[in-house]
Amino acid sequence: MSLVSTTIPNLINGVSQQPYALRLASQCEEQVNGHSSVVEGLQKRPPTRHAAKIANTPLSNAFIHTINRDQSEQYTVVITNGDLKVYDLNGVEKTVNFPEGKGYLASFAPDQEFTTVTVADFTFIVNKSFTVTTTEQNTPYRPNECLIWIKAPYYATNYNATVAGQAVGYTTELAGGQNATGNTVKTDHIAQQLENQLVSKGINAGNGYIIQRQGSVIYVAHHVNQFDAAVSDSQGDTAIKLIYGTVQRFSDLPAKAIDGFTCRVRGSSDTDLDDFYVTYEATPQSPFGGVWKEGAKPNEKNQIWKATMPHTLVREANGTFTFKPHDWDDRKVGDLESCPHPSFVGKQINDVFFHRNRLGVLSDENVIFSEAGEFFNFYPTSVMQTIDTDAIDVAASHTKVSILKAAVPFNESLLLFSEQTQFTLGRAELLTPKSVAINQSTEFNCDLRVKPVGVGSNVYFAQRRGQHSSIREFFVNNDTNSADATDVTSHVPSYVPKDIVKMAASSSEDLLAILSAQDRGTIYVYRFYWSNGQKMQSAWYKWSMPAGSSVLGMEFVESELVLVISRTDGVYIERMDLAPATTDDLGVPVHLDRRLTEANCTVSYNAGANTTTITIPWIAQAGETYQIVAHDGGPNQTYKAGVVAPYSFQNGNQFVVPGVITAFYIGVSYTFRYKFSTLVVREQAQGGGGLQAIGDGRVQVRGMSLGYSATGYFKVNVTPTGRSTYTYPFSGRILGSSNVAIGDVPKETGIFRFPVVAKNDQVSIEIVNDSYLPSSFLSGEWEAYFVLRSRRI
Repeated sequence: MSLVSTTIPNLINGVSQQPYALRLASQCEEQVNGHSSVVEGLQKRPPTRHAAKIANTPLSNAFIHTINRDQSEQYTVVITNGDLKVYDLNGVEKTVNFPEGKGYLASFAPDQEFTTVTVADFTFIVNKSFTVTTTEQNTPYRPNECLIWIKAPYYATNYNATVAGQAVGYTTELAGGQNATGNTVKTDHIAQQLENQLVSKGINAGNGYIIQRQGSVIYVAHHVNQFDAAVSDSQGDTAIKLIYGTVQRFSDLPAKAIDGFTCRVRGSSDTDLDDFYVTYEATPQSPFGGVWKEGAKPNEKNQIWKATMPHTLVREANGTFTFKPHDWDDRKVGDLESCPHPSFVGKQINDVFFHRNRLGVLSDENVIFSEAGEFFNFYPTSVMQTIDTDAIDVAASHTKVSILKAAVPFNESLLLFSEQTQFTLGRAELLTPKSVAINQSTEFNCDLRVKPVGVGSNVYFAQRRGQHSSIREFFVNNDTNSADATDVTSHVPSYVPKDIVKMAASSSEDLLAILSAQDRGTIYVYRFYWSNGQKMQSAWYKWSMPAGSSVLGMEFVESELVLVISRTDGVYIERMDLAPATTDDLGVPVHLDRRLTEANCTVSYNAGANTTTITIPWIAQAGETYQIVAHDGGPNQTYKAGVVAPYSFQNGNQFVVPGVITAFYIGVSYTFRYKFSTLVVREQAQGGGGLQAIGDGRVQVRGMSLGYSATGYFKVNVTPTGRSTYTYPFSGRILGSSNVAIGDVPKETGIFRFPVVAKNDQVSIEIVNDSYLPSSFLSGEWEAYFVLRSRRI
C-alpha cells in the first residue's frame, strides 16, 4: 500500500460521456449552471436580468431576430402569426407602421418559416412559405407598327411600298432631265409621295391606322390589326428600308423614329452581340427627335410581385419602424429568353444574406445575387454585354439533389448548405457574373432546421443523430487549403437533444449557445479556446433556466446574451452579461435569475406593522424560489449589504419583509452543480502517448482539496455508494482573514480541503452552489491509498 496524490490542473473542460478511464482529468460527469473560463476558472454562470415583459400571453413558436445597429441602438424583433413587434433591449416597444398590411406575416410556424438579414437600417424578412410570382404587368405596350425609311435618294429609281395589301410607288426623275436641279430626288420628297398614296388608299385614321411622317421616315401603326408590309427599290433594295419587328444590324435603324418604337436587333456573325431590343426615346421638343436605347420586348411580363418577395423592416429617422413590401426593380431589357426572370420566380426563397455589397437569396439549387450596390435589382442592366456589377444567378451542380437552404459568409467566401453537401462560392478577388463559381466543399448530413453560425474562422452546423444532435465545426486547413468539419460532440454523443431550433455565437466570448425544441428550458453551451492554432479548450455544459421557462430565441450582442422567454403569464426579455470580471453594487455578481432591483419593483412601507411590501411585475411561477438580497440602503435600512432578507409571500407577486428595506436585489435562485468524474491513477503511456489510467489495483480516496478564487459560498456533497451524503460547506468567511469585516460580502481565495474516505469508483463527489454568492474554482488535488498486487514493468 502506498499513499499517492495527483492534481487536477483545471476544471474547465466540461462534460464527457466517455468511459471515465478515457476522460481528461479536467472533464466531469455533469456540469449544470456553470461557466468554464480559461481566465477565471470554473464559475457559477452569470444571472439573467429582467428587462421587460413584452406580452401578457405566452407564445410557443415566435421567430426572434436581433438588430445590432450600433452600440447605442439594438433591437429585438418578435414575429408571430400575422404580427411583428420591435423592442429595444430594455423592453421598450417601438412604433411599427404597416402601410400595406400584415399579410406577409401569416405563418403557423414562424420560428421555422422566417429568416432575416439586417443591412444598415434595412432588415430583409423572408417568409419561406411564400412562392415568388410575377404580376400581370407587362413591358410597355406597343401597337402593330413599322417604319418605312427612305434611306438614300437616287435618280431614275423606283421606290415601292406595300402596307396591308395596298401597294404604292414613286419613281424619281432622270439625271439631267426637266428637273435637273434634283428637287424630286430627296428622301423627304420621296417619303411624302409614298405617305400621300398610302393615305389615299385607306391607310389612314378612318380605318384605325396611325400614319405619320418626319423627314425620310414614315411611321405606320394599328392598335388592333396585324398588317403585312414590304418595300423594294430598283437599286438592289438599298435605297428603302422596312423596320418591322426585327432588323439585322443596329446600323439598319434610321436616325429618327417615333417615341417608344421598339424593335429587335438580331446581331450578325461579325459581332459578339446576342439578340437585343432597342427603343427610340424622343426628346421633349419633338416626337421625331431623340436616340435609340437598349430596351425590352413589348408586352411581356416584367415585374416580380412585391407581395411575394422579401419585405423590409426599415428603421426610420424618427426612431419608428416601417414594415412593407419593397418596390423591386422591373426587367428593363431583353425578352424572357435573353433576360429571364430570376430563378426564384415560381419557387420559394429559403434564405437571405448579404455578401460583397450584394443582397443574396437561396432558392432551390440556385444562389441569386442582386446587382452590386443595388439591393433591389435582380435583372441584368444589358443583354448586349455582361457587366461586372450585374446580378448573378448560378446553380450548385452535384450528383445528389442539393436544395440550398442556408448561406454563411466565411473566410472571404460564401459557405452554402444543403442537407447532404456543403459548397463554397469562390474566393475570387471580384464577385462578378464571369468569375462566380460554386465548388463542392464537403459532404456531411446537416440538420438545417437551424441555420449554421460563423464564429471567427469557423462555422458550426448541426447534424441529427437519432434522438440527439451532433455539432460539427467547419474550417479550412491553411496548410493544405482543404475543408473539413470535425465533430465537436464526439465525446458527448448523447448530450445535445435533437430538433435544434437556434444556435447563437459570440466571437468575443468564444462561445456557442444551442437551443432545442425538445427542451426549451435548457441552453446547451459549447465553450472553446484557440491558441496558436491549437484548441486548448473544448467544453460542453448546460444552463437551466428558471422553472416554467420556454426560451423562444436568443442572440448575442457583444458579450451579452439577449433572451426572449415565454412563461405561463406572458413573454419576457432577459439579458445575461458574460463579460469577465462583471460585478454588482455589492462588489460581487449577484447570482439571481430574473433579477430585479428596487427600481423595477413597487415598494411600500407599513409603519404600523413595520413591514416593507415588495411587488414584482409578474406572477411567480411554480417551482421558483426567490431571494431578496439587501445592498446599501442608508442608515434607516434594517438589513446590511449582502444579507438575505426573510419574507412572507402573498397574492402571487408580493413579498412582505419585516422591517425597512429600500435597496435590494430580488430574483430566482438557481443551483450550480459540478460532479467530478471517477478519480483514477494515471501513468505515462509507453511510447510517449500521454497519460493512461491504471486499471488494476485499488484506489481508496482519503480526501480532496479545491483551489478557489473570489468565492463567497459553496458546499461539497460526498456520497459513498450505499451510504448517506456528507456535506462540507464553505461559507466564504475564514477566521483571521483580512477579508472578513462586518457588513462586507464574503469573498475569499484559497484552498478548501474535505475528506472522502471511499473507494474511487464507489463515491460521488459534487460541488454545489445554491446561494446568490459567486464561486470560482481553479484546480483540484486528491490523495489516496493505492494498492497493486503486482509490480509493473
